[in-house]
Amino acid sequence: MSEPQAPQAPQAQQVQVQIKDEKAVTVYSNVCRVGGTPEEVFIDFAINLQHQENPNVAVMEVSTRVLMNLYSAKRLALALSQAVQRYEQVYGQIELDPRRRPRATGPS
Repeated sequence: MSEPQAPQAPQAQQVQVQIKDEKAVTVYSNVCRVGGTPEEVFIDFAINLQHQENPNVAVMEVSTRVLMNLYSAKRLALALSQAVQRYEQVYGQIELDPRRRPRATGPS
């Protein structure tokens, strides 16, 4: 009698992804707001406009809102983290505090 063979795990199938971005719209954002529910996450992408009459008021003009499930949100968070790490390996640490950033010097 031969011994029974252990079941083999299914092999991962390679999937080729084709991205069609002809209809993509590009927007600029310098601030975002993240919120959500137990099932979903939303990200509002906006431009921070300084209020002319009251400099203590920041106005966020939302241009795009993205809704996604938490699985997609986690994949996005990991992808963004990896992109920032690669950037910092090449160009150095990104300083989040504007007061501590090196100042660009123009031509004298």
